[in-house]
Amino acid sequence: MKVINDFLRTVNDPEKLKRYLSEHSFSIKVYSLFLVLVFIFYHLFSDGDFSFLLTLSSIISMFSFLMVFLKIEVSKSCAGVSLKMMECYVILNTARLLSIIPFEGYLPYDKSGDWLYQLVEAISLFTNCCVVYLCRYKYKNTYDSSNDIFNNMFLIIPAFVISIFIHPSLNSFFPADVSWSFALYLESVCVLPQLSMFQKEGKVAAFTTHFLASQALSKVLSFLFWIVSYKELNSSDNIIKSYVGVWVVIMQIVQLILMGDFIYHYIRCLSKGVSFDNLLNENV
Repeated sequence: MKVINDFLRTVNDPEKLKRYLSEHSFSIKVYSLFLVLVFIFYHLFSDGDFSFLLTLSSIISMFSFLMVFLKIEVSKSCAGVSLKMMECYVILNTARLLSIIPFEGYLPYDKSGDWLYQLVEAISLFTNCCVVYLCRYKYKNTYDSSNDIFNNMFLIIPAFVISIFIHPSLNSFFPADVSWSFALYLESVCVLPQLSMFQKEGKVAAFTTHFLASQALSKVLSFLFWIVSYKELNSSDNIIKSYVGVWVVIMQIVQLILMGDFIYHYIRCLSKGVSFDNLLNENV
């Protein structure tokens, strides 16, 4: 309620509203463009099926990667971006593509699963690779490696090991099923390097907060889909596979919990109309 009241006070105060619109003009333009694109995609490429949530989730994720890439290129700096996190995204997006091309087990049921979903995932992977390149080579002098110290191998290896033993079988092909599970498990924890970097630096870059907020929204949509459809992931082959769907939902809940504190502070800044650079400031 406090967040809502803060937002209403901002809206009802002309001066605060003007300042809010000025400070968040870039974000408003970006999100407005995104909403228009979502509207277009939905009407052109969806049958109105519930599974479009998966495609929408991927579109939001892709859009957030594009925002990071463009911001780095425009500012010619990758300050505030966790390379370790982006490397995780490269790996998991590669794994996901291997599980949906040429397989169909994990695709949306509507016509967006014919090619749009795969294209969006491919664009996300390409953009991730570009961001990693910018951080490692083109703008490496601006990359803060001293604060990006979270070892992402502690995320990658456990996610892969778990996926070998706990995975659905919708593709009926072991490597592809493991790849899909690995991508989902790694995605559940891959934001940890960025959150760790925030704490190490004691500050945040506004565009990275928008990136994480978009990723959070993407995962909420994915969670909503799987909380309804998780039983389709189960199999009667053995006791473990009979609960795979539940495990998938649990992993997505884990991700939302990990991002919970960030989401709260993001909404707080949004409601108070203050710069997202102040996200870590408890006195805001």
